[in-house]
Amino acid sequence: MQSSFYDISSSPHFSAIAILCAAICTFPAILSLLLPHFRREKPSATHDPSIPTISHGTIPWVTRSIELMQDPRKFVLKYKKQFGTSFQLSTWGSKIAIVTEPGMLAALEHQCKDLNASRARVDAFRALTGIHDCYRMTHLMGTKVMAVSTKMLSPSGIVKHGTMTSFDEMLTRSFDDLSASLSKAPNGTTCLMLGEFVNFHLFQGSMNSLFGPTFPFECYPDYAILSSSLQIFFSPMANWPFVARSQKASRRRMVEALMRYLDDWWNSGRCGHIDGISPLVHQALVMFKEDNLTLEEAAGSLLISLWGALFNVAAMTYWLTAHMLQDQDLYQRLREEALSTTGYNNPLLESAMQEALRTGAVPPPTRTVACDSEISVDGKSYFFQKGATVISESSGYHFNPEVYLDPETFKADRFVDETAPKPKPWGEGYHFCRGMYLAKLQIKSYMTMVLRRFDLKVVGKQQFVLQRAGLIPDVLGSDTIRIEVSLRS
Repeated sequence: MQSSFYDISSSPHFSAIAILCAAICTFPAILSLLLPHFRREKPSATHDPSIPTISHGTIPWVTRSIELMQDPRKFVLKYKKQFGTSFQLSTWGSKIAIVTEPGMLAALEHQCKDLNASRARVDAFRALTGIHDCYRMTHLMGTKVMAVSTKMLSPSGIVKHGTMTSFDEMLTRSFDDLSASLSKAPNGTTCLMLGEFVNFHLFQGSMNSLFGPTFPFECYPDYAILSSSLQIFFSPMANWPFVARSQKASRRRMVEALMRYLDDWWNSGRCGHIDGISPLVHQALVMFKEDNLTLEEAAGSLLISLWGALFNVAAMTYWLTAHMLQDQDLYQRLREEALSTTGYNNPLLESAMQEALRTGAVPPPTRTVACDSEISVDGKSYFFQKGATVISESSGYHFNPEVYLDPETFKADRFVDETAPKPKPWGEGYHFCRGMYLAKLQIKSYMTMVLRRFDLKVVGKQQFVLQRAGLIPDVLGSDTIRIEVSLRS
């Protein structure tokens, strides 16, 4: 039976040249993410930084950057052991300061008024939407929309607005379609990549809960290409005319699909109605209109929201499912728990999800230091040079043996003991992830439905290495796990 899902590797928009471009662009992509303008900053001549600096390595500016890009977790743990909780490296004449302990970024934000996330946000907006002049979008999303989302994505706000109800309804419908397809297949199975299986169904549920049933769900193929091309889009090479042309076309089709989705309401003078739209998205649209964004800018802002709602949820769900497939005893225990209850707030699943949050990876929060700044944390001073990019990398905490016993091992029941320190993958400070409560509910809902309805089996090599793929942990572009899906026996 042919998979009913969209396989990006077979798409005419995902050619061999795209793979080559991705390989070529990976290194500058990471540098571009961290240091968007590659500008040289003059170091402070009078202040001796208290943050240790990693040596250049064989090739100045390059060796350590490649090391960081290839395996961020290994990089962070190696240099944390050598230098402590904070360290920095020079790359292309600028500084990257890495902080590894919870609270340091929040302390820096509190004590340093010249720290901001705007540069990273602008680069993310440009990469995801292709809209170069996105400062108005960035400012509006980071101020007014963020304030509204804080309230509506709180635990009480999620219940009040029925956000999970609409997610569960669409996810159920999506799995119903899969069940019908499997029941008609000669052997009752379908094979596809794990990342595709996770992303496709979460896309259906997430988009319905945010945008309602009139959302153009058929744009998933373009979203999949966009999501798997982020390393390219964050690279300065993305501006070259011959690079990533098919990926750019998919990105543009996503923006245009969202423009069509908005068109009637946008031109109705706010008298129109979008069926099933969430209160959060509706209020955001009203703000877009009040601030005189163009229709294209509004669509681009929705694309940012779409990606933000799905990317990290899909990544963590992928990690949890992959660990489950490697441990058949865990798989069986999770299934028995799911079948013995009616909801999805189950102790073992909750603990396994927390362990996936600890061992998995999401893009780390980044900030830019606007002027030379010094902060104090636990009685120790830290100096940050003007122009430095500060990365809050949680691996140093999540794999600290003083915090978690045997941290390199995935232990699904680690957090059954509710006194265990919870992982902290959601950022901190003013720009922490507002959707973290919703994300955890969506992960548990998805896993529970899969456990109750389907059998998953790895095709080929049963044991596989789970390794973070760069600073942007793309599970579509780096996935190596092929699975067979059938109805639960």
